[in-house]
Amino acid sequence: MAATERTRAQVHTGLGHLRKVAAAKGLPPITWDRTWGYRMLEDAPEIWIGYERAFFESTHHRIVNFIEGILLAHRKKRPDDPYIRTVMAQMGAIESTLHLLANLE
Repeated sequence: MAATERTRAQVHTGLGHLRKVAAAKGLPPITWDRTWGYRMLEDAPEIWIGYERAFFESTHHRIVNFIEGILLAHRKKRPDDPYIRTVMAQMGAIESTLHLLANLE
């Protein structure tokens, strides 16, 4: 942010764009970690996998919080509502998939 004199949101948007451009051109993914910050490594699948797992774990956590904080209350209020029954089934599948992806060996 300091080097580019851009806001956090602008830097985040720009990095997202760079990731898409890199993927379209067959370049290695841009990853981030606390030790090195952002980097693009030519041949480092362990870094890519670690980054992907961290993403899946973070997204899994957000989905679980959404289910527990919002959807369960909706289901409790209207247990026979076909909408919430479908949403709960689908969100359960998403939650399960993200948990699996975050913990693959």
